[in-house]
Amino acid sequence: MKVVLVTGASSGIGKEFARQFAYRGYNLLLVARRKDLLENIAEEFKEEYHVEVECFACDLSKDPKAVYDYCLEKDLQVSVLINNAGFGDYGLFEDADIKKLQDMIDLNNKALVTLTYYILKDMKKNGFGHIINVGSVASFVPGPYMAVYYASKAFVMSFSLALREELKKENIRVSVLCPAPTKSDFWKVADGEDFRINELGFARTSTDAAVSGYRLFETNKPYIIDGMGYKILLGIARHMPLELAAKAVRIIQKKTKGQPK
Repeated sequence: MKVVLVTGASSGIGKEFARQFAYRGYNLLLVARRKDLLENIAEEFKEEYHVEVECFACDLSKDPKAVYDYCLEKDLQVSVLINNAGFGDYGLFEDADIKKLQDMIDLNNKALVTLTYYILKDMKKNGFGHIINVGSVASFVPGPYMAVYYASKAFVMSFSLALREELKKENIRVSVLCPAPTKSDFWKVADGEDFRINELGFARTSTDAAVSGYRLFETNKPYIIDGMGYKILLGIARHMPLELAAKAVRIIQKKTKGQPK
């Protein structure tokens, strides 16, 4: 069975991304740690959109290849891979929990590369496929107070565009979705619940990002920045020296309470 594989599919952008494909009749393989949430979503999508939905619960930061092994076991052919799983952390680098930072790199980068590596081999055998890696507006600039997260998303952009170029003669597409800060559980995990995503008036929802993601699938652009406001901001920032861009991001990323010094 052909499926769209979505990681981090239990909530937020991942869930809504999966919904965009289910709405259009695509069968799904949903991956996340929380099995109960995945099963609830699967039942919802089956009933509402009349598609087949497989669920696989695992911790991608520990064993990403397990997802590929599950595909082989269930004879699932991944036509679209959406590497969405990831998390961030807010605060001064020197005050961070080093284990959390290492887990972030393992999920945001190592798991993405590993899953892409194995799924891509099958896509080449099958002669088609589309890989959509979820980056961020953080992919374009340094990010004080979220230094490792921003760096991890810069990696996603660089890796994806390089892979896209390698595969340009193949029937395999590689694209990057760059969401703006959204109203989701992301900030709870990142220890930034009071982060002012509305401060600039450009706050987005998970649905907004997912709609942009599906448009990326349809158009096969190299990347899409979700939200006109952030397109304008990044257009300005990308013409700044990197050190000046870092200062600008530092100001934007102030907390409403407990701002790091």
